[in-house]
Amino acid sequence: MDALPQPRLSRRDLLRGIAIASGVIAVPGLLAACSTDEKSGSGVTVTQSDGPIDLLTVALPASISTLDVSKSAGIANLTVALLVQEALVTVAADGTLAPGLAESWTRPDATTYVYKIRPDVRFSDGTLLTVDDVIASIEQHSVKGSTSAFAYAYTNVVSVTQTGDRELTITLSAPDSLFSWALSPGTLQVTSRAFLEQNAGSIGTPATKILGTGPYAIAEFVPDSHVTLQRNDGWWSEAPKAAQVRIEFVSDETTRLIAMRQNSFDLATSVPFDQLEQWSGLEGVDVQTASDNSVVALAFNTAKAPWNDKHVRAAVAHSIDRAAIVKSVLRTHGEVAATLPTRQQWGGVLDPGAVDELYQRIPQFDFDLDAAGNELAQSSVPNGFSDTVTYPNSGPQIGKALLSLAENVKKIGITLEVEEVSLEQWIADLGKHEAGISLGWYFATTGDPAEYTQQLLNADNAGVNGTNIADYRNDAVTDLLRRERLETDPAARGQLLSEALVLAAADVPYQPLWWGEGATAFGPVVGTSTYSPYFYIGPWATQVFARA
Repeated sequence: MDALPQPRLSRRDLLRGIAIASGVIAVPGLLAACSTDEKSGSGVTVTQSDGPIDLLTVALPASISTLDVSKSAGIANLTVALLVQEALVTVAADGTLAPGLAESWTRPDATTYVYKIRPDVRFSDGTLLTVDDVIASIEQHSVKGSTSAFAYAYTNVVSVTQTGDRELTITLSAPDSLFSWALSPGTLQVTSRAFLEQNAGSIGTPATKILGTGPYAIAEFVPDSHVTLQRNDGWWSEAPKAAQVRIEFVSDETTRLIAMRQNSFDLATSVPFDQLEQWSGLEGVDVQTASDNSVVALAFNTAKAPWNDKHVRAAVAHSIDRAAIVKSVLRTHGEVAATLPTRQQWGGVLDPGAVDELYQRIPQFDFDLDAAGNELAQSSVPNGFSDTVTYPNSGPQIGKALLSLAENVKKIGITLEVEEVSLEQWIADLGKHEAGISLGWYFATTGDPAEYTQQLLNADNAGVNGTNIADYRNDAVTDLLRRERLETDPAARGQLLSEALVLAAADVPYQPLWWGEGATAFGPVVGTSTYSPYFYIGPWATQVFARA
């Protein structure tokens, strides 16, 4: 019986995690047992204390209306839920899979996964975690007809059975190259069977909340306002420093800056890069930035006129100045995206040299208004047309990029209205596939290049509620991706993914814009020494300490 392979990333810098908001902390009575002194990227010396944190308050730049991520899988929802609920495996700072609720796991063959559950783990209500609870948590996504936001990750599951006192065995209908990641926090949050059955239809609401085995439990939830969490003193791992966490939903970037200046918050995530100097200039504030393995891309609805015309898609792709946006809007805290997967996601599949070679082969639609005009002239709408594109209020930098695009396409005869909407509305609208042009903003929850490639290009994921928001259907691309899912050899997987990306790019279903970075501001009384691209894919508040 072989140990389950641990996908590994080769990374330039492990600096930061997913772009989400975090919080504030009011810390009376800190103990001054100093342990380490570190110089942050913003020049602030951070000295760790072993003292407690009474209250950690966090400013999240987006609001949520449900705690149940199976209903709304936005990054803001995950930021809250992953303090409460855990997965079988977790994602380490270097992008590898690491033990979670499962202390070990094996793969006896290409379609069988066996997990050994930790002993004596309890939910925050005091009940013991059982294998049956894990089975119930998986089955809410894997049962036929599931409407869960994570159902796509479990389509190959044939059975989930208990095969020992603490042993769980999952059998697939066919090999699935990404399935080992399905049991990680991005697509699994374990709760109890009794809780699921007793609260069906009301989970995630202020009255019912959510239940998990994690370091915190929900004390109060006011949709679109705030959520308060209480430390779970029965958590199986090392207790977090913060006794309470209060996450407030503050979408206005200027309001968050003023609040941090007034010490109203100790931690704020998604610091806008055009305000980075102001945030970094706040006394005692440590602003940490890092790649967040995100990709921002225009998505063209290939099933809807006039976007079903490749010339229209190419015209708009040529009309956005990606390099200028990275420089002026992101202040170089990002990189022009050559394709969908980031360079850092290929570890264990392609070496860096092969990645560079691949990205040179992928067709690019660089900024060129003359080329844009020529493409439109060859299209079904040579005189232009009008449409609307939306972006989430948690991404002001995206709004600025889209406004720049709108100005450029106006020069070739296209009128593009840009509208800001709430994060949850934006996510819901993406699932409908009704818009002609959409904005995709994705954060990797795995260290594998197939995550973005399969979700966005495989025709099996097209259609309403599918992750393929361009409704892109290319038989040759889909054949390559179906073969990739069945493949277990890393080199063969890399070749199949490469061919699919090159072939799809020529059809322009998406125009990748940039691979992002995120910035989190830690106020004068808190800090962390473990900031990485996966910082928020797990119980992130346990990694926040009090400063001496």
